[in-house]
Amino acid sequence: MSVREVNEKFKRLPLGLPLTVSGLATIATIFAGKKVHIACGAVWGALSILHGLQHAGKMKHDVTSIVGRTAKKAADKAEDISLHAFLAGTDIQSYLPGRVRVYNLALAGNEKLAKQLTDFVKSFAGIKDALVSLPTGGMLITYEPETLRKNPHLAHVEKFIAEHAKIK
Repeated sequence: MSVREVNEKFKRLPLGLPLTVSGLATIATIFAGKKVHIACGAVWGALSILHGLQHAGKMKHDVTSIVGRTAKKAADKAEDISLHAFLAGTDIQSYLPGRVRVYNLALAGNEKLAKQLTDFVKSFAGIKDALVSLPTGGMLITYEPETLRKNPHLAHVEKFIAEHAKIK
């Protein structure tokens, strides 16, 4: 018999009933005597390990799935928090229809963040350009007001910027 055949037989070995019986026996012998209780517990433990080995691939998949979902949730939350923190630290310096200048110290000297932000801003319809000054952390955004305002969310953002800009 080959190793593969032994593995296949092992995977099909029914352990449900022996696990249940040994588990019940372990519980039932709590007050019967220490040696009997330990023996039943040892059998239950050994069968549990064998059962785990039978389903190692499924358990690995489940653990990876749970850890992956948890890590994604944490990363999404961290991304949201950092976006809120970034926006909270942004100073709206000036506004003219079609031209906005903002400052954020997080942009100063941070090429990676500057690229991410300019790519994001440029992805919206109506944006002509988004330029970051790495030495100052300033960003100049130029856009077509009529095109931008076709998006109600961006029209709302423009209104907010217009109301909160230091220089109008």
